[in-house]
Amino acid sequence: MVLCVPDWPIVAARADESLHLADNQPVAISARGVIAHCSPEARAQGVSVGQRVRDAQVSCPQLAVLASQPGRDWRLWNQVLSGLHDTVAQVSVIEPGLIVMKSSGLARYYGSEHHAGTQLLDAVEAEAGRVSARVAVADTLFAATVATRYATTDSTPVCVIDPGGDADFLGPLPLSTLENPRLAATLTKLGLTQLADFAALDPLHVQDRFGLEATLLHSCARGVDPRTTSPSDIPASTDRTWKGDTPLARSDALSFALRGTVEDFLRALVASHVVCTSVSISLVDDRGVTHSQVWSHPRFFDAADVVNRVRWQWESIARESAEEYQEGGIQEVTFQALSPERLFGHEPGLWGGGDADARIEHAIAHVQSRLGHQSVGHGVLRPGHSFDEREQIIPWGIADSFDEYATSSQQERTEAFVAELPKPLPATVFQPPQPVLLHDQWGQPLSLDAEGSALGGLPSQMLSGTNTRDVVAWAGPWPVLERWWDPAHSRCRYRLQLLDQQGVGWLVSQDQTGGHWQIEARYD
Repeated sequence: MVLCVPDWPIVAARADESLHLADNQPVAISARGVIAHCSPEARAQGVSVGQRVRDAQVSCPQLAVLASQPGRDWRLWNQVLSGLHDTVAQVSVIEPGLIVMKSSGLARYYGSEHHAGTQLLDAVEAEAGRVSARVAVADTLFAATVATRYATTDSTPVCVIDPGGDADFLGPLPLSTLENPRLAATLTKLGLTQLADFAALDPLHVQDRFGLEATLLHSCARGVDPRTTSPSDIPASTDRTWKGDTPLARSDALSFALRGTVEDFLRALVASHVVCTSVSISLVDDRGVTHSQVWSHPRFFDAADVVNRVRWQWESIARESAEEYQEGGIQEVTFQALSPERLFGHEPGLWGGGDADARIEHAIAHVQSRLGHQSVGHGVLRPGHSFDEREQIIPWGIADSFDEYATSSQQERTEAFVAELPKPLPATVFQPPQPVLLHDQWGQPLSLDAEGSALGGLPSQMLSGTNTRDVVAWAGPWPVLERWWDPAHSRCRYRLQLLDQQGVGWLVSQDQTGGHWQIEARYD
């Protein structure tokens, strides 16, 4: 039995309150510059999986394109799994939005396979809201997975294939069902159109001609899927919520009231043999407004760490809106472990030894407890064109929203932020940029053409104050157009990279055609 929620990353993104997505807004998830998932509203306007992001935005200008966040997908799917705890005992999770379970025990308990599927759908809807979940029952994993897409609809979300009928069910389906475009294109050139045609081929001939992957798909098309799954128990939910009888405005009273809930939260994690290195804390005030913050820890949280984070978060909110919270306060607090890690990976060494990260975190937490959590910060690198917008200081212990950007590959970063300065980055950045005169080979001020795409001459000299440097090599110009859709705040500039006679590289730019050149940075 397979339970599938199509396009689960889209469902997870809509559930993320920080994105503020409208219910009917077309949404797409991108990975490596192409569309990986898209909502029905986006598909209705011509957006398709595998399409380039720019082409998708042309087809649907109001499309909200979001970067893929597997952590969010897994976190929200684990919440759904916790809601299935009372419906099914063991499952095998293939990916967020797709699980497999044995149907025989469920059919005996609920009376039939169809009724068991209905119970699963009700449990998913109770936890995740109204989503287009599908359930299919078949002899093989491949047939059941395909049936969730081709044999179910919103009106009939459960499909049960008769025992021994997988090959007959798969036979009339197109070759695109294999989800291997290259193999499907080759088979089409050979005159095959359906899975039945592919299944009729000799297995040895398929292996010799197409390889092992095609051999596996050939077995699946014949209704003989050799793959197996290993079901495991659904872990109990570790989320904990504290609710107060009256709103608490004082941070010390709030910390004291939360202590028992925090300890219960951490005990539940230890019982699941995991520790919490990143926690989401949601504070709900007496007006019903939710204030959420994600906190991280270099090792793992203990009760005092979590309580301190709640206190810092509330003091920061109360400080910014002091007049609004003179009489009100916090009435509900929810703790959620994000990406919990196995406990054995955080056990101390056999001979003890110095845990430098733990000592550093303890010292910083001590400073923050005295001076406030914003008193200690650390630098992060954000996407952007200018150096001043890329370098940001955030409080220690707060998870950066661009962590995935910072740890992604160079290809993904280039696709995520067009026209960003490539590596290697300059070592010395001038803030503010320093004015400089550039002369061409005739000794005239260097200029750009009307479109900014070419230079009026060859860069020959740089004059900065009393210093004159000969230019021996150069590259550019490259246009950097920011906020082109907003004429009131748009900015256009052109960058050049220069190399002087001493082998020192310089990054210079001109704000607009006919403007003045300035030095942004130096490549030491």
